[in-house]
Amino acid sequence: MTDQTQSQSNEQSQQAQRMSMKPTTAPAQVPGYVIRSFLGSGAFGEVWAGVDRKTGRNVAIKFYTRRSSLDLTLLSREVEKLAALSADRYVVQLLDVGWDSDPPYYVMDFIVSGSLEDELVRDPKISVDKAVDIFKECAIGLVHLHGKGILHCDLKPGNILLDQDHKPRLADFGQSRLSHEQTPSLGTLFYMAPEQANLQAVPDARWDVYALGALLYRMLTGGPPYRDAKLVEKLESADGIEDRLAAYRNTLANSPAPSAHRRAPGIDRLLADIVDRCIAVDPDKRFRSVHSVLLALRQREHAHARRPLMIVGLLGPFLLLAGMSIFGWNFYRHAVAQTNQAVMDKAIESNRWAALLAARSAGEQIDNYFWAVERMSVDADISRTLKELLGDESMTDLRLRLADPNRNTDPALAPDRATFINHALRGKLQTLLEKKIKDPLNPDVASWFICDRWGNQLAAKFSEQTTGQTIGLNYSWRSYFNAAVVDSVTNEAKPRYLVDEDPDKRGHITLSHLSGVFQSQGTATWKVAFSAPITIEGKFVGIAALTTTMGNFIEFHNQEQQYAMMVDGRVGKNRGVILEHPKLRDRSLTQPNTKLDQFRIDLDQVGNGASIIQDPLTEEPNQAKAKRWVAAMADVQRTSRDRDDSPKQATTTGLAVIAAQDYDAVTEPVRSLETQLSRLALGSLAFILAVVGLLLFILSRTFRQARRRIIGGLAPATDSAMVQNEDSTRRGPSA
Repeated sequence: MTDQTQSQSNEQSQQAQRMSMKPTTAPAQVPGYVIRSFLGSGAFGEVWAGVDRKTGRNVAIKFYTRRSSLDLTLLSREVEKLAALSADRYVVQLLDVGWDSDPPYYVMDFIVSGSLEDELVRDPKISVDKAVDIFKECAIGLVHLHGKGILHCDLKPGNILLDQDHKPRLADFGQSRLSHEQTPSLGTLFYMAPEQANLQAVPDARWDVYALGALLYRMLTGGPPYRDAKLVEKLESADGIEDRLAAYRNTLANSPAPSAHRRAPGIDRLLADIVDRCIAVDPDKRFRSVHSVLLALRQREHAHARRPLMIVGLLGPFLLLAGMSIFGWNFYRHAVAQTNQAVMDKAIESNRWAALLAARSAGEQIDNYFWAVERMSVDADISRTLKELLGDESMTDLRLRLADPNRNTDPALAPDRATFINHALRGKLQTLLEKKIKDPLNPDVASWFICDRWGNQLAAKFSEQTTGQTIGLNYSWRSYFNAAVVDSVTNEAKPRYLVDEDPDKRGHITLSHLSGVFQSQGTATWKVAFSAPITIEGKFVGIAALTTTMGNFIEFHNQEQQYAMMVDGRVGKNRGVILEHPKLRDRSLTQPNTKLDQFRIDLDQVGNGASIIQDPLTEEPNQAKAKRWVAAMADVQRTSRDRDDSPKQATTTGLAVIAAQDYDAVTEPVRSLETQLSRLALGSLAFILAVVGLLLFILSRTFRQARRRIIGGLAPATDSAMVQNEDSTRRGPSA
């Protein structure tokens, strides 16, 4: 369907169609004007462009091509309205009238920019700001019309002309009515209020309100409200004008309210509400006057003017909150970090002193072990008895046959081993060893033993029950014999270093030596051995050794939150292995199926200053998170002695003591501070949020009140100063 004003008869519609054919000659000559070109035609006439001969002014001449009482009535009505608005900036100006001409005509301003319809054809959707400006100018023009008792009744883009400043001017008053007239007037479909689409309708100012809203809707969306292909088809298939108008009314009454304008780019909620209120199907829900529309626009402008203040009012507290949060968070982190560093420094210092004391105690204990084993290695009785045993040829043959550690479990050597065990000279050495270790100066240890120069155990005494016989076995692969830091086997069946069968080529200790940790074959407990070489007449003949069980090496109190452990600090595969620990007193950790070397500490971390460690011996099976300990380490040193027992310079043992404290207990003051600061922060945040919430409530209430004033109905103002002020800055010289 074309955008065409509804005529009041089929005959007039047919006439409009005939007149749509563009003519080449004007219907008549107009004195004083030169007719230039054809501009267009409507239901009741043609419009031609011309020039005033006297002034050279461009004009538009509208001819009423039908000489009938209806044409004269229309001409009289339109001229009457234009004359009443002759000085109005928002209306096309009337310049001349030819009542007696054939056909009659009137001359008006020629608007060079064309109509708003032309503009919308070129650009179907214009910007919100531009649309609002045109909408507002048209509304002011309608207020002027209504103020003079004139209702336009056919407002649409084609009846709005744009001047050289792109300002709108209202045109085509052929369907207009005076406010006191009761005759119906049909506008253009989709710009016409539903109640106006009735041949018995009484003119109402709210018709222009609806058309004004439809105009803005068209500018925002590219099409008028309610228009779709289905409705157009329905209207075109109607039998007559009354059926068409009835279909139009019923469709609008039963259709959902248009919403496309709410999705227009740049649209705001208040403007969308104004559109909704203008194009409400129920006239009682529509703005009661165009003046109320202007007041709603003013309210919107005020709301937009207050928006920066609202944004400041909204963002200000949040910026304040953000600034305070950043400051508070930095203060919180700084305070917590300082407190944490202070308690950590205190704990590390405490652990350092504890480790030094424990290392000193362990060093003294090690001194006692070395002193005792060195005394045993130089004991005259032991040396004399050992020399006698080693000089016996029968024992030499037995010892040589038993000198292969690969055959410790060989049943073929069982008779030789039994003969060796029961030999009188070996028994004499055994008795002497048991006597010597009863010396009250000797420390309580797990075992004592003596081996010959090939590693065969000659005599041994255990302080606890053994699981098997060890005398007659060869222990040259043990680190306490060969001076290694760990035992020299890759597996129990084959020693790594046995490259030949000559026992004299095996390595052995030359100085007092601390062995690596090992599991005793006699007691199945984990031990460490202190050994010293035995020499007779300057020749190495064997070793004397004692062992101590892991778990009873050092003493340390306050085991709940602070404890000490001893670790192997020597280079090798056992570096970091825990040798002494309060948990090692639990025999379940020292059973044959336990691999003690799985319990180790990363000494590089402790040595590099990383004071927080994890202790594998304190981890529980179902513990979700490994427990952490604050640790400090100190080397264990021993003081070697001369033969006359005078102390010499201290030397390192390769062992280290680590003192550790429960990290959770150490950092409890930090967590307490965090809790206090968190409560303070939450309290401050709650207060600030309450203030922000109050401000937001006030702003929201203000916004809702403004919106209710816009969409809830505004009484027309009795004072027209607002409209006059709107117009004062735009009024130009009258045409």
